[in-house]
Amino acid sequence: MTHAPAFRRRSAGKGSPARPIQPPDPVRLAAVEAYLEFDRGGALRDVPPEGLPSPVDRRLYSQLLLGMVRHKRYLEAEVTRLSHRGARRPQRAVAALAMLGLFQLRFLSAVPAHAAVFETVQIAPRLGYGRAKGWVNGVLRTAQRELDSGAADPGTLPLAVRTSHPDWMVERWRERYGEEACRAICEANNRFAGTTVRCEGPDAEGAAARLSAEGIAAEPHPRVRSALVVEQTGALLRSTTFRDGAVYVQDAASQLLTAWVAPLLEGWAIDGCAAPGGKLTQLVREATGTARLVGIDRHLERIGMIRENFDRLRQTPTPLLVADAERLPLQPGSPGTILLDVPCMSTGMIRKYPELKWRKRPSDIAAYAEAQRAMLAEAARLLKPGGCILYSTCSLEPEENEGQIAAFLEVHRGFQRVSFGGLAPPAVLAGQAEAQITERGDFQTLPGADWMGLYGAILRKRAE
Repeated sequence: MTHAPAFRRRSAGKGSPARPIQPPDPVRLAAVEAYLEFDRGGALRDVPPEGLPSPVDRRLYSQLLLGMVRHKRYLEAEVTRLSHRGARRPQRAVAALAMLGLFQLRFLSAVPAHAAVFETVQIAPRLGYGRAKGWVNGVLRTAQRELDSGAADPGTLPLAVRTSHPDWMVERWRERYGEEACRAICEANNRFAGTTVRCEGPDAEGAAARLSAEGIAAEPHPRVRSALVVEQTGALLRSTTFRDGAVYVQDAASQLLTAWVAPLLEGWAIDGCAAPGGKLTQLVREATGTARLVGIDRHLERIGMIRENFDRLRQTPTPLLVADAERLPLQPGSPGTILLDVPCMSTGMIRKYPELKWRKRPSDIAAYAEAQRAMLAEAARLLKPGGCILYSTCSLEPEENEGQIAAFLEVHRGFQRVSFGGLAPPAVLAGQAEAQITERGDFQTLPGADWMGLYGAILRKRAE
């Protein structure tokens, strides 16, 4: 029986001289150190350190770190079970080592089991826990035997544990979307199927050919014709194709929603939460008629991000202002369109940002909803009659989506909802438009194989 004793961390320079040991793998060491920093409440260092120049090493670092964060709850539960421990808990760093090895055994089939165990165990002395090598080795060897015998079956665990989500998230989604959809959302959040990019040229094939010439495979997106799916994210961001502005990283659902509402823009079209500029740069290219776009963000550094993206895409920047969307420096009746891609819980983006599972709290919903109400009220005050508010979130929470819109319409009787069903589907859509339109006529995608979760609503101010 393998127990979890309280190993004493050895300080450098104390005790008898240590015997020479094989240097630990720098990739795994960097990944577990970054995970420990995150687990203590620090930032998630998802960009590989400069000391890992090899593309293979950088990719493995990202896989290990994000994998541990993505499957955190499941790995913790399995390490507890495999260690057969009693009341005592292993030190945080020792448990993280076991989680690192277990993630490789259970989720990285390309890593040989013996390498996953050996390389992980060798890290213990570098973390100051050389005496824990035997315990970590015992946990991982037990896991390896289960894997070889087919005994490792996570299907018996509760959904929240098996898919590594907080209980409160799963309970909310089960209540809102039903058991089957909730399970599909949780499972989709743990499948990172590559990075989706928007192609800036006349067709996606040209961008795919350019990426292929640089050794980067890109597949056409099955639902959005302007999009490509690229598995090698790091290589993509270092590519000439990316630096030259031929592609822009943007989820397919966001591309589709933006293309759908682009024909509605007229007059001064204000993007009140514009950073980092994905929707704004797309609208500059796709908006027609009299639309004159203006980008606004409350943070100066984020305005700089928008400008950098305009420069990289070789687009003429729109006017950009530093301002708060709750208090816009505009004359009432001047904007013909106001876009509000509001700050939110972002629970539709967990597949891309797995740390959100562990950093968001249910109490955050009310604070976000209050700020969203203020932004909507300000937009309603400023919008000219006949104009539209284009509201969107990347949240799955009803208080920020259909509940927010229902509350707005109850207070602002001079507005009416415009159904996406009454608009022409965008040319980039490959498939049936009805699949993305809710019963109330709003736009919504749930996390799945093709995209992440996004919500959109159109609110038109009645003409006087």
